[in-house]
Amino acid sequence: MTLSLQFYSLLLMVLSGVVIGAIIEGTRFVTNSFPKRTYVNKYSIAIEIIVWILLGLGTFYILFRVRDGIWRIYDPLAQVVGILLYEQLFQPIFRLVGRIFLHIVIQPIWFIFRIFILIIHKIFILIGIVLATIVRPFYFLYKKIWHLALKKIPNFRYNKKYTKN
Repeated sequence: MTLSLQFYSLLLMVLSGVVIGAIIEGTRFVTNSFPKRTYVNKYSIAIEIIVWILLGLGTFYILFRVRDGIWRIYDPLAQVVGILLYEQLFQPIFRLVGRIFLHIVIQPIWFIFRIFILIIHKIFILIGIVLATIVRPFYFLYKKIWHLALKKIPNFRYNKKYTKN
């Protein structure tokens, strides 16, 4: 392995550390921006674990593409340096971009999703009201007839009052 390839892979690991720091902070920011009672906020730890696993797979893919999957001891150190570099230098820039992304992309999508669910809910309520309006007269008749059906009807055959002797 040449020295330029090692430097290139070290630089890629530092850049992947910066990207990992940005993605993890973005994930935390997005999950915390949802209301407290949503599933996204309730399962934020599971979402973050899944993101960490995907980032680990992405890191291994980078190593696989650059060095055929050969792992060196300085690779995780370079990623830690990248994460610290993100924390010290690039965090305000990424936070600004994250807020812009949240306000321009995520919140409109969430708003459209909530409007869609609300419209479907209102349609089901309207269908229920229409069905209740249609069924109400029949229900009234059913209650009246059922009340009569529960009364004891005299048996004309065996009733002494109505039989001929």
